[in-house]
Amino acid sequence: MSLFVINRYEGESTKEVENETSHFAELLKRIEERKKQRAEASNKSSLGEDGNDSGEPKKKKKKKLLEAEEADNSYVKDENTGMEKPNEQSIGTNAVSKKKKKKKRKDTESEHNSVPIDADINLEGKDKDVIDDNNGDKDGTDKKSLQSNFTVLGARARKKQREVKRVLPDWLAHPQLISADLNSGPPLEELESVLDPKLVGVLRANGIIKLFPVQSSIIKWLHKCNTDRKLGWWVRDTCVSAPTGSGKTLAYVLPIVQELQSRSVPKIRCLIVLPVQELATQVYKVMVTYTSHTNLKVGLLSGAFSFEQEQNTIIKKTERGNYLSTVDIVIATPGRLLDHILKTSGFSLDCLRFLVIDEADRSTEWLQYLPDPHYQAPILTLGNMRSSKIIPAQKLLFSATLSQDPEKLSRLGLFQPTLFTTVVTDKDTDINLDKLAGDFVGRYTSPEELTELAVECSSHDKPIVLYELLTKHDIPKTLVFTNSGQTAHRLALLMQLLLSDRNVTVGELSAQLASKQRESVLDRFTNAEIHVLISSDALARGLDILNVQLVVSYDLPKHIKGYIHRAGRTGRAGKPGTAVSILTANQVGIFKQMLSAAHKTVPNIEQMELHATAKAVNYQDHLEKLKKILEKEKNESLERTKAIKRRRTANVTKQNGNVE
Repeated sequence: MSLFVINRYEGESTKEVENETSHFAELLKRIEERKKQRAEASNKSSLGEDGNDSGEPKKKKKKKLLEAEEADNSYVKDENTGMEKPNEQSIGTNAVSKKKKKKKRKDTESEHNSVPIDADINLEGKDKDVIDDNNGDKDGTDKKSLQSNFTVLGARARKKQREVKRVLPDWLAHPQLISADLNSGPPLEELESVLDPKLVGVLRANGIIKLFPVQSSIIKWLHKCNTDRKLGWWVRDTCVSAPTGSGKTLAYVLPIVQELQSRSVPKIRCLIVLPVQELATQVYKVMVTYTSHTNLKVGLLSGAFSFEQEQNTIIKKTERGNYLSTVDIVIATPGRLLDHILKTSGFSLDCLRFLVIDEADRSTEWLQYLPDPHYQAPILTLGNMRSSKIIPAQKLLFSATLSQDPEKLSRLGLFQPTLFTTVVTDKDTDINLDKLAGDFVGRYTSPEELTELAVECSSHDKPIVLYELLTKHDIPKTLVFTNSGQTAHRLALLMQLLLSDRNVTVGELSAQLASKQRESVLDRFTNAEIHVLISSDALARGLDILNVQLVVSYDLPKHIKGYIHRAGRTGRAGKPGTAVSILTANQVGIFKQMLSAAHKTVPNIEQMELHATAKAVNYQDHLEKLKKILEKEKNESLERTKAIKRRRTANVTKQNGNVE
C-alpha cells in the first residue's frame, strides 16, 4: 500500500491517509467476493452439463463457462500491492474474441437504442446473452418489436421510411384549362360584348382580328372580376401559366385599360413589375398603344432614364407643397421600383387596384415594401368586406415557368387564387412536387410551332457549329444565347470575322453595354439591320421580337427555365421557329436529364463533320486575329484607366493648390 501513500501533498493529516488505506482494503475485499461468485457460477454450469437441469441449452452453458474462465484468467494478484492486475499472457489470447464481442455488443446497443422513450420495457434486468442468441428476451419478446420510428442519432436505419406525398392546394390541383392550340381562339366579334368598342378598334388597327385562347379566357375572367369589384366584393387573385408567345401581355393589358379608362383623378392604380429593363420597355410600348384613345398616363421606371427624370414623369409638386401623381399605370423593374418607394417623395401605391407580376417565378422580395393591404391580403370578415380602405389589389401572375411550389406561392400573399393553365393533367393523380416538373401548372412548356434540335461537338469547334447553322441555308434572323457578357463579346467578334465575306452584320447585347446602347442594338435587330444578335440572358425573358426564325443556345443554360425562355423567343404567335442547343460531350447527359425531368421530348443529338468547314473558312487564322483584337482592346482599356487616374490626380493636385 506504500505506492498510494508516497506521493502525498505535504500537510495532509495522518487520518486522511488511514481513511484512504481502508478504502483500498474495501476494494480488495470486493474483488475477492467477485471471484468467488464467478467460481460458483462456473461450478453450477459444470453440474448442469453432468446431469443437473440448469434450464439452459448446452451451447449457452458452454459459452458461460468459457466467459467465467476468461474472467478468472484475465486478472492476477500483484505480490507487492496485493491488488489484481491484468494477466499479460491472457491479453493476446483473448484479443480476437474481445473484438467479436465488442462488435456484437455494439449491434445489441443499437437495437436497444431503437426502443421508444415511453416503451414499458426494462432491458437492465435482461440477460444480455439470452437476448443476443434468441433474438428476444426471456419471455420470447421478438427483438423487432423493440424497434420504432423514433430516430436515434448515429443509429443505422433498419428499413426505408415510406415517402410522404405532398397534397396540392385545391386551386393548384384543379386549374382552369385553356387550349394550347393558338389557332383555336375566338374572333374579335365574340368579345364585343366584353371589350369596349374603342379597344376593339385599336386591336383591328394593329392587325389583330382574333385572339389567342389565353387572351380570350383571361379577358372574360377579369371582366367578371371587375363586375364583382363594382358590387363591393374582394376579387380573387389570378395565376396564368402558358407557353412563351401565347399572348399573355395583351391578356392583362386590355382588361386593365378598359377598367381604368373611366377614372377622374390620376392616381397609381396599376403596377406592372417585370424582371429586366428590355421587357419593361416592351410592355410599356404595348400599354401606351392601347391607352392612346384614353386619358390614362403610363410611367416607366426601369433605369432607361435618370432617376430624376423618372421622378419628374410620375410625380409633381403643387404650389402648396402637396404631391400629385401624374400617371395611372406604372411599369417597373424591381430594383428601380424599390428605389422610388424609398426615395421619391409623394410616390404612393395606396390606391392600387391591379398588381401584375410578369415572369412571376423571379425574385419577389420587393413585395414586402408595398402597403399592407396589397402585400398580404387581410383576413376577409363581415366587418371589412365592404370597407374600401383595406381592399387589396388584385394580383395577376403570368409566367411560362410558374412556380408549382405552394410554399413559394404563399409568399406572394394571394387571396383565394385561381389558376389558368394550358396543360391538361390527370386530376386524380397525386403529384410529387419534388420530382415532377409540374405538368399540372404548365411549367416548362413550349409552343407547338417550335422545332427543337441539338448538336454535339468539342468546345473548340462550337463556333464552327454556329457558322454551319447560320450558313446551311440563307442566314435567318437569329438570336444566339451565351451564359456571360464576356463570351457574347468574344463570340460576336469571331462570328463577324467568319461571316465577313457574306455581308452579314453581327451584334452583341449584354449587361456590359449601357442602357442606351442596348436599346439601339435591339432597335437595329428588330428592324433587320442586325442579322445575328449574340446575347447573354438579358433577352431570354419575355421579349417579343418579330420574325426570329432561329434561336441557338451556344452555352447550355444552367436550368430548364433558361432553356424554355431562350427557345421561346422563336415559334411565337403561331409562327414556326427552330431552337438549337450546342453541347459538348460532358453536357449531353445533363441536357437529356434536364429535358426528361421536365417531361419534354429529348431531341436527337446530331454529330457534325466540321474538319472540312474549319479548313475552308481558315478557322485557325481567324482565331489568331481574334487574339490580336482582344489584346488591343485590353491595352486600350488599360490606357483609358490610366488616363482617368491621371486626370483625377491632376484635379486633386489643382484643388489642393487652390486651397493653399
